[in-house]
Order: sequence, then structure tokens, then C-alpha cells
Amino acid sequence: MLLIVIQLSLASLIFSGPLAPFAPQASGLPLFGCFVMCVLVALFSSVPTAICAPEDSPAAILASVGAGIAAALAGASDPRAAYVTVGAAMALSALGTGTLFLLLGRFRLGNLVRYMPYPVVGGFLAGVGWLLARGSIIIMTGIPPSVANLPVLFTGGMLVLWLPGLALALATLAASKFIKNGVALPATIGAAIAAFAIYLWATGQSLADAERTGLLLGGIEEGKRLWPVFTMADFSLIRWDLLAQQIPQLCTIPLVSAISFLLVSSGMEAMLRRDLDMRHELYLNAAVNFIAGPGGSHTGFTALSYSMLGPMTGSNSRLVGVVAGLLAGAAAFSGASVLGHVPRFVLGGLTMFMGLATMLEWAVRMRTRVTRAEYGLVLAILCSVGAFGFLPGVAFGLVMAAAVFVIKYSQLPVARQESDTSALASTVRRSIPEQHILHAHVGSIRVLHIAGYLFFGSANTLNRTVSQYLTPQRSNEPGYIVLDFSEVDGFDSSALNCLLRMVQRCTGAGMTPLFAAVPEGFARQMRRTSQDEVEKLWFLPSLDSALEWCENDILVRFESTKTRESQDALFDSTVDDLLAQIEKSERFEAMLESLAPYVEPRSAAAGEVILDEGAALDGVLLFVSGQAEETHAGEGGDLDVKVRLRTLTAGALVGRASVEQSYSAPGRIIALTPCAVSFLSLASLARVEIENPTLALTFYRQYISSMPH
Repeated sequence: MLLIVIQLSLASLIFSGPLAPFAPQASGLPLFGCFVMCVLVALFSSVPTAICAPEDSPAAILASVGAGIAAALAGASDPRAAYVTVGAAMALSALGTGTLFLLLGRFRLGNLVRYMPYPVVGGFLAGVGWLLARGSIIIMTGIPPSVANLPVLFTGGMLVLWLPGLALALATLAASKFIKNGVALPATIGAAIAAFAIYLWATGQSLADAERTGLLLGGIEEGKRLWPVFTMADFSLIRWDLLAQQIPQLCTIPLVSAISFLLVSSGMEAMLRRDLDMRHELYLNAAVNFIAGPGGSHTGFTALSYSMLGPMTGSNSRLVGVVAGLLAGAAAFSGASVLGHVPRFVLGGLTMFMGLATMLEWAVRMRTRVTRAEYGLVLAILCSVGAFGFLPGVAFGLVMAAAVFVIKYSQLPVARQESDTSALASTVRRSIPEQHILHAHVGSIRVLHIAGYLFFGSANTLNRTVSQYLTPQRSNEPGYIVLDFSEVDGFDSSALNCLLRMVQRCTGAGMTPLFAAVPEGFARQMRRTSQDEVEKLWFLPSLDSALEWCENDILVRFESTKTRESQDALFDSTVDDLLAQIEKSERFEAMLESLAPYVEPRSAAAGEVILDEGAALDGVLLFVSGQAEETHAGEGGDLDVKVRLRTLTAGALVGRASVEQSYSAPGRIIALTPCAVSFLSLASLARVEIENPTLALTFYRQYISSMPH
């Protein structure tokens, strides 16, 4: 019965003001929807106690749509034209919402709406609460609340109409705070009806008198069915041109319904402590809207409060929803003149309760869940809905959502990691003198690892980060900024302009900017933007290539500017390392000489593949002379896009040294110069362990020290 009274309230909300005389007849529309939705969702939902019914948030928006249609048809020859057109709008809202739910389920986009900023969602729902509260006054008095109408609303005759509804709403709010088992609402409604009966008895009024003075809903004839509401002849009265004008507002209903439904689903998952089959629930709610919509019902979806009444009272039966739906169906199909005797203040009070509860949740309690700035956004959207209407409020909210996203995303660090060559160097195998030269310039190369999407906001953040390193360079001290774009998802033209300004500042400070692993089309678009500036840039296929370029440039500069003093200093700093390297090479050569009876000599010409990527190797390859490169194929196995893993020279070992050890070549090894290698099989290694344990121990030490870290 509670659902039936609530549906009467929603019908009175949608058909209020000039449409109020049609509200009793129109009550069959949401009652039919309640019947269809309750029964089908109860039978097929993954939550046995789920209850679905036409909802209040779409009704609040439809009330605004109805007011616009009624105003446009105020002078129409047939007053039913506005009535039938609003009924068509209700059906379209259900069909539109069903379509959106179907698409969300079909493409598994149920979580997409959850990406909308939480304060924006709060502002939308708080605005819906305001529309409900405003509509409740119209239900009870027939006068829209406004500054101009305040004197009228506070006259004695009007206070009698709406003050009891306000008292009922406040009493229900207070009762729901202290009574948590779901009986607060029916208890306060029962008490309100009892108090109204006492009032009629005390004043000596009959039900007919109360109906004449507007205290009762009235308008429902004895024995008349409430559904079907319209006949085929009524379709000719629909003003499709006016419906077309209301499409922007109607389109907000599926959006608000999707947000509300997903919030409801999250609440149900939290209370049930299990995940719901969101795709199934979306399909089911789409289906009931498709079925109820052609019957005139407005949008509905699973309701959290009603659905949780069963678990809260210890019931887990589908009969709860089925019985509720059948009662609504009985009222719609069998006729229920008793519904005309429902006091208007009860219908208005229920609507006001829903509005106040919604605003209390999303405009008051929201304060403790968000920051001050976010709470200001909630209030701004609420005020825009109150001042300009729901559609402008939604537009303002979406603009603010985009602005919030841009601001917050811009504040994220675009350079996720910053380093220099003390922690990161190219994979090129350098000689000991070259290593010392590069070590002396370790702070000259700055590497910024960039991630995310580059637009004007994030590009400006990157610009500020790069500016920290733009210190004037000494004439003989090179400086490099390497931007690693390997984790960048995309870019826009505004980001390119910002990056070009950054390049100008880098070159002005004597720094060389290098762009590594840029997205496809990035360099081409930059050339279109500024050909002259791009000529000064270097675009490298990978971070490793960019580091190699910087290192080579440092070595070339050193060679071109070296003096006798610098050469002597380099020799003094490297002599110990050179002697250690010579000693290490001698040990390796001695080991090779001892292993000669056990190994198989091999050779590879320049450009020849020594080992393919992914190949298994039952033994170890020992590089005797020459230089090779190990590279990994690009995404999708593209051999034209290679990532260098390491450079291999004399003393390098590749493969596995035990049967238990698994080995699959991480990259393709190609000879850069003629190479001589020796292959030590696992079987031969087992012989070495038996025949010469000391040699085996020497080999394992060499094997471990040569493994890549």
C-alpha cells in the first residue's frame, strides 16, 4: 500500500498546477508501471527481495516538462491535449532510459557513469531534491513557490493546505532517523491519515466537503479502472512539436536515472556484502522500462530502500516484490475509488519528505565527505537548478565537471619519474675511459619519464617541471633534457604549442631537448606547427637510443676539446680500472683455454643472427671476441621496431648452466662485428664438474658475474 500512495504522489507531482485536474486519472500510469516493474524484477533479479518502481527523480524532471507543455497549451481548444502530451513524455522517458540501460549493459559500461565527479553527482541529486520539494507545494496548493507568490502562500487559507504536509515530511524525517527497521514511513502516514480523520470529525466536515475544499485528491469515479488511461483516439492529441522542444530536458532523465541506479547498486552491494551481476541488472531494468513505457509509465529502476526492507526484517523471499506489484496492479485494473479519498497533504508531504531527504543527504551531509571547494560546487549546482531550472543546472554541472577534471588532471605530475645517468644509462658497452668521461658528466643528462594524456593543462605542468633544470650551462659543459614519451597515451594541439615554447626556453638556456618514443604522428604534427623550431629537435625511437645519442655527443665534445692535461687526468683516473679489466680478461682467456676440450667453437659474420628471440638454449654461449647486440622486438612482434637490451663483447655469457634452470632468449642476438663464440653444452658442463671441479667453480663465478642485473 505504501508503494501505491507514493505512486499517487508522483502522479500528483507530474500533473500539478494547470494539470492538477487530470492527476487522479493519470495515477493509473505510474500504478501500471509499478505493477510491471515490481513483478518482473522480483521474479528475475539476482536479489530476491529487489523492488522496482517508477522513481521520484525522473518524476521531478517530468514535472518541469509538464509545466512547460501546459504553459504552451494554455489556450488550446481541447484541455486534454496537454494531459495526453505529458503522458507521451512519460512514456518516452521510460523508453529512453531503457535504451541507455541496454547500451550500458551491452557494452559493459556500467562503471562509466561512476567516473563523473562525486560533487557533480551530489549537485545533480540535490537539485532533484529541490524539484521534489518545490513540486510538493504545487501538489498541495496548486501554486508554484516563488518570491512573488510568498505572500499568497502564507495566507490563512493556504497555510492550512501545505503546513500539514510540511509537518508530515519533518515527522517522517525525524522518525526515519530513530527507527531503522523500515516502519517509520508507513507509521507516520498512518498517523497523518488518522489525524486528518480526527480533524474532519472535529470540524464536522464530510469527505465530500473535504474534496470540494481541495483537501482530498478526488476525481476517481466509483468502479472506474485507472488503467488503461488513454485510448487510441487520444494519440491524435499528442503535440509532437512541443515534445521535440522538451527533448533536452527529457534527455537528462536517462542520465540522472543511470547515476541513481548505479549509486543504488553500490549501496545494495555494500549492504548485501557481495557483488551484483551489473550486466544482468541493467538488462532487467531496461526490459521493465521497455514494457512499462508504452503503457504510459515514467522511468523506474530498482529502489534501494524498498529492496532492503526484506533483508532488514529477515525475509529473503521474492513474494515481497510480487505481492507489492499485484496490489498496484489491482488498484490500476480493478478500480479503486478509495484512492480519491487520500488527503492531498499526505501526497504532498510524502513528496516533500523525498525532496528534503534527498537534499539532506546530498546538500547537507555531503559537507563531511568532500573538501570545501567540492562542497561549494555542490551548492553552486543546487542553486543553479533552483534559480534557472534543471536543464541549465545540468549544463552548468557538466561544464563544472569538465573544469574540475581539467584542473585536477593538470595538477597530477606528468613527469612520473625523474633521473640522471647515475641511475640510468644506455645499454651500449663502453670502454673504461669512456665510462669515466661519462661519469664526469653524470649530471648533464636529465631524463623525464612522462605518462598520461598531454593537453594544455598537463603540458604546462611539464613545462614548469622542465624549467627547474634550465640553469645556464658553462660553454664547455653540455646539457640535455630527455623526454621519454613511451607511456604517453595521446596529445592535442594545445600541448604541442606549449612544448614548442618549452623547446625555445631549453635552447635559450643551452640545453638540448630530445624526444624519445613519441606517439605516432607527434613529430609530424609538431613540424606542421613550427617547422623552424622542429629542425632543432631530435626525435629518437626509444629512451635507450636517446641516451646513446647524448653519451656519444658528450664523448665527441670531449675528444674535440681534449688537452694534454685532460688526457693525463683521464689516464690517472682509469689506470686502476684498466689494470683490473686486463686481469679479468686474462682470467677469462685462461678459463677458455682450460675449457677448450669441452666447448664447440662457433663464428658469426657481421649482421648474422647468433640466437633468435624466444629460442631455448641447452648450454652457455661464451663470447670470445667481437661485438653483438641483443634486441627485443616491438609491440606485436614488429621486428622493424627494436628495443636494445644490451651490448655483448668478449667475456659475456648467454644461456643456462643447469638442467633445472629455464631459459628462453629475451631478445634476438645479432653480430655487429665478426664474432667468435664457444658453446658449452649442459652435458659438457656436467663432465667439467666431474673431471675438473676447480674449473667448474671458476666457470660458475664467471657465469654469475656476467648475468644482466
